[in-house]
Amino acid sequence: MRKTTNTLLWVIDVISTLIFCAMCATSAYLLILFFYHLFDSEGAKIWMSGNDLSQLFSLSKAHFVILYSFTLAISVLKAFVFYFTTKIFSTLNLVKPFSPEIATLISRISYMILAVGILGIIAFRYSEIVETKGMALSELQTWWDDKYAYLLMGSIIFVIAQVFKKGLEIQSENDLTV
Repeated sequence: MRKTTNTLLWVIDVISTLIFCAMCATSAYLLILFFYHLFDSEGAKIWMSGNDLSQLFSLSKAHFVILYSFTLAISVLKAFVFYFTTKIFSTLNLVKPFSPEIATLISRISYMILAVGILGIIAFRYSEIVETKGMALSELQTWWDDKYAYLLMGSIIFVIAQVFKKGLEIQSENDLTV
C-alpha cells in the first residue's frame, strides 16, 4: 500500500510538473504574441495559427488590449496553480501531512482557481459587449469557456483548505497533549 501511494504521488507530481511547464510555455507564447501584434499586426497573423485577431485590433486597440490581457492573466494564473501544486509535492510529509506550508499552498491554489473563474466571467461579459459591435471572438473565448467549472473547483478546494487548516489545529493540539 505504501509503495502504491508513493508511486501515485510521484506520477501526479510528474504530471503536474509537465502541465506547469506547458502552461508557462503557453503564457510566454501569448505574451510574445501580444507584443508582436502591437508592433507588427500583419506579421502576427502568421504566428497566431488560425486565431486571427487583426479585425479586433483594427476595430479598437483598447478592446484588443483588454481582452488579450484577460487571456494572458488567465493563462498565467493557471500556470501558478500548477506551480503551487508542484510545491505541495516537494513539501509534503506523509507522516505529518498537516503542515502550515501545505495549508497555505492549498489556500493559494483555491484563490488562484477562483480568480481564473472570476476573470473568465468578466472576460466573457466584456467579450459579449465587443461582439455587439459585430466582432466574432470565438478564438479568444476558448480561454474562458470553462469559467464556471473553475468557480466550482475553486470553491471545493477552498473548503478543502479550510478543513486542512482545522486538521492542522487538531494536530497541533494533539501534539501538545501527548
